[in-house]
Amino acid sequence: MTNIDQSRRENKLMAATLFAFFVSGAACQSLGPLIPFLRSEYSLSYDFSGIMLSCQSIGNLAAVFLSGFLPSILGRRKTILIMSIWMGISYLLIAGGFFGAAILPLACLMMGIAKGGNANFSNTMMSTLPGKKSAIGYNLLHGAFAIGALLSPLVIIACTKNDQNGWKLMAYALLVLCLIQFIVYIKMPLPPENIKKSIKSVDKSFLKNRSFWLGAAILFFYISTEYAITGWLVTYFQDIGVLSAKMSQMMSSLLWLVMFTGRMIGALIVGKVSRKLLLMIDGVGLFVCFLIVFFSRTELPIVLGIMGVGLFMATIYTTAMALGTDSIKGNDLGVSNMILAGSIGGILTPAAVGLVAERAGIQAGMGVVVMMTVFLLISIIISAVSKDVKDM
Repeated sequence: MTNIDQSRRENKLMAATLFAFFVSGAACQSLGPLIPFLRSEYSLSYDFSGIMLSCQSIGNLAAVFLSGFLPSILGRRKTILIMSIWMGISYLLIAGGFFGAAILPLACLMMGIAKGGNANFSNTMMSTLPGKKSAIGYNLLHGAFAIGALLSPLVIIACTKNDQNGWKLMAYALLVLCLIQFIVYIKMPLPPENIKKSIKSVDKSFLKNRSFWLGAAILFFYISTEYAITGWLVTYFQDIGVLSAKMSQMMSSLLWLVMFTGRMIGALIVGKVSRKLLLMIDGVGLFVCFLIVFFSRTELPIVLGIMGVGLFMATIYTTAMALGTDSIKGNDLGVSNMILAGSIGGILTPAAVGLVAERAGIQAGMGVVVMMTVFLLISIIISAVSKDVKDM
């Protein structure tokens, strides 16, 4: 294969992966903005809502774990097809209202399974790209996710403008989008792989790499923070009464719009700015901006704070992934374990917010997120000063 043919194959792979992750962003991140409608429809408590968010994370955790091994046995295409189909099924259940509220945790679990499969597959595909192209790919990948995530609340607003039951139309639209994603997975070109038919033969040498574990720690606290913010943001602003229902939904889109912008900037500055320095700036900035959001009671500082949160969150995941996967390129199990670390945080923190909110109020619940931003900053500082973590 010539260099030109190789480049075209890589570009086709990147384009298909970006679309698939765009769909994942639209479908997965719609759950948070849909929570207020589901709470109203079924009179759900904070506890139950938090359990729903955590069920998505549990499904994500299980899928990420399995997708580290299954590609070595079934192949990557069969693995992602088996996992991604559950996203569409989950929205069919949610929109159809089958079995009422009782089915919602199961639907969220299915959503999480598809989310984890999509994440591991997409990140692994980007890790197969050469050098700088891989780092750019990570930023574009999560930029595509952010586009889907920022558009979905806007579509929900449009669907519910004249009819509060319009959220069901959104759920059916997401079902169609997930079916298109499934077709893309069937047809997209994949890089060569070695199907070993044995779990024992999978390369596990990354477990001895300290940079892998430090990157995993950053992802744990980052995903804890991101999932709690995106899952509870709309409910938080509505319930403390500082923003209207429509304005609260807009904050979710604003957050993802700024995150998308930040990730595109991140793709442009790859190789020009120290990754450790970028993480330090992001960690400090996220902590300060979320404090502004947490303590503010008027619109302007909240809007500015959300913009800051989105900007500083934008490149943490991608930079931590690039640092942690330097020594595990193309290793499905290594990438899955990196994502697995974050998934555990995504299970624990949204549920913790719900449990605290049910007993002490939503403000106290969001205080859990403040703690996560502190721990995230600490893990970034440790990685920045560690000689085992390579910079650019």
